[in-house]
Amino acid sequence: MRELGLFCGTFNPVHMGHLLIAESARVDFNLETVYFVVSPEPPHRSVGLLAGEARYELVKAAVAENPCFQASDLELQRPGPSYTIDTVLSMRALYPDYRINLIIGSDNLPFLKDWHRAEELVSLVRLLVVPRLRIIGRPSDSAAEADSKSLPAAENALEKQATLDLGLSQRSLCREGLLQDKEVHLVDFPGVGISASGIRKRIGERKSILYMVPASVNRIILQKGYYAKNSKVTDR
Repeated sequence: MRELGLFCGTFNPVHMGHLLIAESARVDFNLETVYFVVSPEPPHRSVGLLAGEARYELVKAAVAENPCFQASDLELQRPGPSYTIDTVLSMRALYPDYRINLIIGSDNLPFLKDWHRAEELVSLVRLLVVPRLRIIGRPSDSAAEADSKSLPAAENALEKQATLDLGLSQRSLCREGLLQDKEVHLVDFPGVGISASGIRKRIGERKSILYMVPASVNRIILQKGYYAKNSKVTDR
């Protein structure tokens, strides 16, 4: 079966962590192409969100050198509310010979049951779940059993915690029947301490973000003043 990856997000801005997630999923699950689908402005995240076309511009620049990655403005072009199920159905219509692999973060699993037409959604895709990077260091952390001076031990504890988080979230959903008998797989993602919010903060502090984002993305952000004070940051 031919495999296609779907990676939806605001990408505000796209960064090296996003690219590493997509590449990890591509290699692990033999995806021919991973589509980075840029989401429109959600009602709960309008503050500090760059205009959709600008975010799409950055994603196009970020994926330009990888023939297995494609930027998509499908959701930006769709009128009205944008739901993942609609995007999946559109991609299935465009690529009927492919299985759709939906790449999501493990922190989304507990809320998946609340997504629009969730049962239909999970019946149409294979879920590829990305463990979230967690900071180790507090005594209360489950990873605190590892010697904080031992990097390999800390990394092993981090991996175990991510797998545990996935398992707990998965079991809670299976109790409700949403993921029962559905394909859910863990992406072997090494984790990087880069976040879009951290990048925006650094831009506000006039600090470099080069190598946190691809050089092409860094260049556009600097040239156009994206995320800088007084720049246009919302779609409205």
